[in-house]
Amino acid sequence: MQYARNFAIARSFGARANDYERHADLQRSIADRLALLLPPLEAPRVLELGCGTGLLSRHLLAQYPDGNFVFTDLAQAMLEQCRLNVGVQARGRTRFTLMDGSKPDASLETFDLIATSMALHWLSDPLASLSHLRSLLAPHGLLLYAALGPESFTEWRNVLDAEGLPNGVITSPPLPGIVAEERSIVDASTLHFLRRMKRVGGTTPREGYTKLSPGQLRRAIRSADAKTGGRITWHIIYGRLGAL
Repeated sequence: MQYARNFAIARSFGARANDYERHADLQRSIADRLALLLPPLEAPRVLELGCGTGLLSRHLLAQYPDGNFVFTDLAQAMLEQCRLNVGVQARGRTRFTLMDGSKPDASLETFDLIATSMALHWLSDPLASLSHLRSLLAPHGLLLYAALGPESFTEWRNVLDAEGLPNGVITSPPLPGIVAEERSIVDASTLHFLRRMKRVGGTTPREGYTKLSPGQLRRAIRSADAKTGGRITWHIIYGRLGAL
């Protein structure tokens, strides 16, 4: 079951790799804010989980000109786009590796820094994955993350529940180490919110979801616009954790 879900996630994001950054203004701003938490390090060994097209990767390469990097993603197309986007910044000091973040490669070395932006909530067990990743940190290493918080898309979830409709919105458990959070409304209507999700590939529902019919979807959109004016909240959390 998890393999099928991972395949669906990789396929959905991979299909959007070429034009992902045209629609990823929110994801870019999140990566920019996460980069402000990067510690001063000399020649660190860095692992990035879910590098996507390289929104955070470019910050990492610029911040650590003498570092060595392993950039990973579940979607091969995203890895290839990241490779193209970082270009000469990598200068032979970067490996691009296909990897399921919920099962990090046990053969990896330890790292001084592990960073991930907007990927944890796609994993089957974010808490277990964080614990596993922390085991890959060097003794004084640091893990930084940005992820969807539990209050994300509350308006949309409430409307679906009120209408008695299936709810496929992914949720994340409370995560440790939160140092900052923000709530943003970035779309003018419910339809714009749903289109944003589709354009960046973030449409894989949680397991057990029954897809809404076109009529049910239209009904839910009308209800959400009537109740909230189409305002859907993104709750973003930023975390910092040390080695186990």
